Order: sequence, then C-alpha cells, then structure tokens
Amino acid sequence: MDFLIKIGQIALILVVIYLWNTFIIKKIIQKVIGYHKKYNSNNIDKQPIKFFVDHELNIIKYAQYFYWLGGLLISLGILLN
Repeated sequence: MDFLIKIGQIALILVVIYLWNTFIIKKIIQKVIGYHKKYNSNNIDKQPIKFFVDHELNIIKYAQYFYWLGGLLISLGILLN
C-alpha cells in the first residue's frame, strides 16, 4: 500500500510540473519579452535584452528542463525514502 501512495505522489508531481511548464513558464517569458518589445523598443538591440529576445525558445526550454530535473530529484527522494 505504501508503494501505491508513493506512485500517486510522483504522478501528482509530474502532472503539476507538466502543467507548470506548459502554461506558466511560457507565459512568463512571453510577457517579459512582449513588455520589452512594446515599452522598451529603443533598447531592444542592447545587451542583455537582445540576448533574452533572441534566445526566447532556448530560455523556455532550459527553464522547463530545470523543473523536470527538480521533479526527477524529488521523485527519487520519494522512492528511496
């Protein structure tokens, strides 16, 4: 029975991370870049804003990897405890 509880906890963590990565991460990055494109268009070609705008998809991807790695470590902790 204890094993089923652990599997349920891991499944819940993975679902939350999936939803977080799908909706929240993308929205946060897109809002920051949209803000700079709308209100800071004079400085859009200067660093570090230029790097952030040019590498939007990579930043989203690495942020998602970061959360998946954290979920993996938490899941291993649940299984080994």
